[in-house]
Amino acid sequence: MRRLSQLLMIAGAVLGGSVAVTMFAHLGLPGASWLVNVALAKLTLIAAGGLFAGGAVAGRIAHRQEQRRLASPPAV
Repeated sequence: MRRLSQLLMIAGAVLGGSVAVTMFAHLGLPGASWLVNVALAKLTLIAAGGLFAGGAVAGRIAHRQEQRRLASPPAV
């Protein structure tokens, strides 16, 4: 579960970083209006935030499971 959370957060960082680079370089879809390019950038940033949030939630769940496993008495 911890690897999944790390993978989701890394994917969010890569996606968000790539959108930031394309925005700073003024790149977009050729032939599309600026409004479409801005809308796609916003949707991609929302998706990157969703990946970050999903990774954070998965990390918290993994941490709670580990704490419960460590707190439980050993099986006899």
